[in-house]
Amino acid sequence: QAVALRISADTAAFIGCKFIGAQDTLYDHTGRHYFKHCYIEGSVDFVFGNGLSLYEKCHLHAVTNSFGALTAQKRGSLLEETGFSFVGCKVTGSGALYLGRAWGSFSRVVFAYTFMDKIITPPGWYDWGDKNREM
Repeated sequence: QAVALRISADTAAFIGCKFIGAQDTLYDHTGRHYFKHCYIEGSVDFVFGNGLSLYEKCHLHAVTNSFGALTAQKRGSLLEETGFSFVGCKVTGSGALYLGRAWGSFSRVVFAYTFMDKIITPPGWYDWGDKNREM
């Protein structure tokens, strides 16, 4: 387990970057961030944190032998203006992948106009064993 990037600054942009790891690849810690045409590879929680971020036209690639999770978003309150939005992206890879796990009680992740390979688990979302996180 090693983080390829941790971003805690506000208003940062990453264009055409490549982030490769296994567990916890990109730590989108806090702040507002923009990722465009990036390649992000991992197995478990490879995009995680509590940032308010837009991922546009990014390629997200899973490398897991069994089960993995693309995101672990940590929004802890309805009042927090955080979350991850994936627009026009592509999700590919191996194994079985959840789109996200509820790291926080009010985790928020949106996928729009995104191609998803046949690796996404039917439930799509994992509540981390807490049914209250299924809102």
